[in-house]
Amino acid sequence: MKYLIILSFMCGLTAKTIAQTAPANQPPADIKSKVIEIKKGQTYLNIPVNPSSSSVRMRIKFDGKPVEMSNVRLSDNPTFWTFYDVSGYQGKAITFEIENAQQGGRGGANAAVNASPPALNEKALNMVFADTKYPGQEGVYKEADRPQVHFSSQRGHINDPNGLVYYNNEYHMFYQHNPYGIDGGNQHWGHAVSKDMIHWVQQREAIYPFLGTGVESGRGDLAFSGSATYDPKNTSGFRKNGIDPLIAFYTSTGRGECIKMSYDNGQTFEDYAGNPIIKHAVQGRDPKILWYAPGNYWVLVAWDAGQPKKMSLGQEASVRQNLIFTSPDMKNWTFQSGVPGFFECPDFYELPIQGTNQKKWVMSDANGRYMLGEFDGKHFKVDQQEKDYVFGGRYYYAAQTINNMPDSRRVQIGWGNYNYPGAPFTQTMLFPNELKLKTAFDGIRLCPTPIKEIASLHKSNQVVENKVVTADAPVTVSVDPEAAIHVIAEFEKGDAPLSLNIMGYSFTYDNEWQFTAIPPPAVAAASAAPANNGFGNTASIPAITPVRYVSSNTDLFKIEAILDKNMLEVYVNDGELYYVTEFKGTKTGKIEAAIQQAGNRGGGGGSNGAATVRKFIVKKLEVHELNSAWPQTALVNK
Repeated sequence: MKYLIILSFMCGLTAKTIAQTAPANQPPADIKSKVIEIKKGQTYLNIPVNPSSSSVRMRIKFDGKPVEMSNVRLSDNPTFWTFYDVSGYQGKAITFEIENAQQGGRGGANAAVNASPPALNEKALNMVFADTKYPGQEGVYKEADRPQVHFSSQRGHINDPNGLVYYNNEYHMFYQHNPYGIDGGNQHWGHAVSKDMIHWVQQREAIYPFLGTGVESGRGDLAFSGSATYDPKNTSGFRKNGIDPLIAFYTSTGRGECIKMSYDNGQTFEDYAGNPIIKHAVQGRDPKILWYAPGNYWVLVAWDAGQPKKMSLGQEASVRQNLIFTSPDMKNWTFQSGVPGFFECPDFYELPIQGTNQKKWVMSDANGRYMLGEFDGKHFKVDQQEKDYVFGGRYYYAAQTINNMPDSRRVQIGWGNYNYPGAPFTQTMLFPNELKLKTAFDGIRLCPTPIKEIASLHKSNQVVENKVVTADAPVTVSVDPEAAIHVIAEFEKGDAPLSLNIMGYSFTYDNEWQFTAIPPPAVAAASAAPANNGFGNTASIPAITPVRYVSSNTDLFKIEAILDKNMLEVYVNDGELYYVTEFKGTKTGKIEAAIQQAGNRGGGGGSNGAATVRKFIVKKLEVHELNSAWPQTALVNK
């Protein structure tokens, strides 16, 4: 996720080039600026970027005060252009200011500028301009590697989904966003809206790093992860002019857990004067907000890196936990209890167990770990210990569920940790999944399946039914190797191990106790090396390995998959196993059901050694090529 990224900013001046007194460990600051008149109709301040260029600290000022501060790899030889929204400054002048920044890392509150920083690029500075559009906008979502059915931002790096909420008859997805580059850092809350969780339209940035007192003197502050809701009972008193605002709970890294309110459907947010609502003893983040109806109050769960714990012999320790707080009004919070065993991005909700009259509360974290238990409004009593939601693939993280769904579904969206070298964007969101609890091979399991709205993307449909598969007779469907596809395969198990090959990526079940993912050679070679999730964290990202798995259905076996450019999500038996993996290399253009080849475990042979033809049956194989989720109207964020 985002380890504490604190950007230090020095006092800004608007002269062309100014040297000022600096600490002994820093050279004199070199500051350059440009005044830009924003004309009527101009909405974009366009910034030239090259990922290989040196990073500079950027300030955008209005009336001499900073309204935005971030690091940017400004270049006079840009590989792409990014932008800052200036729609609110039409007819006014702003100042674009740069100074040297720490190189080779994301910086910290006390990080020093390089002893010999590169000269500021005045040519690049002079290329910054305002317009009604940004260079390259006409090609957005048409790039060769751009996923077509998974959300990605027009420009920049994204990670954790934040503030997933249904509000004012549409879905809002906020997300961690660096609007100015393809590396992590500069955490803002990006924003997109949708009517169906499939077709998203990107909006302007929603929450910016806090620029309160102290930031310019060296205290960095970023907008880390959180959640969102609204308050129809007006317990908070935030209602204004009859509007119950959209309320975002987020981690302001220089302050603590904070609230912002939006009275215009998420277009702009205002800071709550009483922030922070919660402070951590050491470090904490990622507040999840929910309404607890039995108690008629709010519950907030946040991860904490150093909750004090009393020990025997008069000792005290500091432990990592998910902390549970309660509040009658969203403003005043009381600590109630802690739950160990998790790491950042908590989620917390109740689900029924399929086929029973029981319900369980689910608590999860960024890695896909979850526990089941009972919740009395203050304490979470665990009665099924930790399980993993994802079985491999390295590319899943920080999933959150949508608050205030208009129906009874619990829908989750995760961060798809995929890189796109050479593109003006990187990372995506995973496909929205409906979550259910059901009794499976290892107890009660949290099971995802793609939301039913995926059917709205189906374009070219091929269906094969009731075909016997033998070693000499596979079932094959040909597809466009460049298309995004949705595959649903239902098998009747026989006496042979089965395999479903999706464009060259094979998923096999040995018909007894093992399920295996077998990547194409290019992916297999990459899987042997540690993966980096973009934040320097490799150990917590599991590789794909064979899974001991005894299917709960003795007769039928189901594999569902979504393939989109280099992304592959696979759901086994309606989510009893869930894989998120990368697909690199040449795609075969074939979906094929076949018998798993020799060398792997399989079913039995014939009676008394007599030769038999081993087989299974394809009850139904559906292959749907998918339309892009990006209509032309999604290309403009105004």
